[in-house]
Amino acid sequence: MSKIKISIIFLLFFLVPYISYALKFINGLEDIPLYKKMEHVEDSLILFDKIDGRYVSVEINGDYEEEEVIEFYQMILPNLGWIEKKSLTFIRNNETLEMISKREKGKIYVKFNIFPLEINQ
Repeated sequence: MSKIKISIIFLLFFLVPYISYALKFINGLEDIPLYKKMEHVEDSLILFDKIDGRYVSVEINGDYEEEEVIEFYQMILPNLGWIEKKSLTFIRNNETLEMISKREKGKIYVKFNIFPLEINQ
């Protein structure tokens, strides 16, 4: 077999599964990555697409420290175009992203709400 075929086989069988595992995103927020092995809260996704913009609400949870998760999103969201206007509230284009975190039963829960940017902000 040629070196090119061997390289292609290597990519298909070894790297593609790793890449697809590493690139998990939050349901309904296709450009915001899921932190480590956090999970989606079942039936938490609410999505409305209206003329004035989209309304999305979704929740994730996991066995991590709250500060660790919050720091991750405060670091990653600006790289995705989100600007933090106040603590855990970001804007991008004509949208606001609000994060709400809580600890319950030993897990951290983070709720993401996206809604149209209000004109008076």
